[in-house]
Amino acid sequence: MSIDPLQTFLREAQHEVLRHQYASALKIIREAKIIDLHNIYLSALEQFVAKLPPTTSAEFSEERSMENELILSLLIDRSLHDKERRTSKRLDGFSAPDERTVMIEKVKNLYFQRADECIEKKEYGRALEEIQRVYFFDPLNFVATEYEQKIAQLAELNKK
Repeated sequence: MSIDPLQTFLREAQHEVLRHQYASALKIIREAKIIDLHNIYLSALEQFVAKLPPTTSAEFSEERSMENELILSLLIDRSLHDKERRTSKRLDGFSAPDERTVMIEKVKNLYFQRADECIEKKEYGRALEEIQRVYFFDPLNFVATEYEQKIAQLAELNKK
């Protein structure tokens, strides 16, 4: 029995979310998306994790955290089942992503990673610049929009 790399990535991401290490979890989820670009549940998972409030936020509560853990588990399960469903129907027109698409995803992931590093250093202006680079490849990227909002909130909190 071989180990499914998608499942491994998603379990690692789940572990990071439970530890409230959202930036690390997002990085892992983006790596998983490269493995399975056609999985809409991975995109939903990425958006969900991007919206999670930091533990220092007023929006964070234990009750909400437990609810988020349940949603996280459901999204991970759906992501894994979607891959299985599409694998069984591979003849219906799903093709492997081309090399260009994979490279674009890797570049976008690099920008997100750099933004995370800038956020850790509290360099919010540089973090915004990195996120805005994502729009060159994907002008409607929802996760980048969420990142911009989070960076603005962090910058505002840091001013106080």
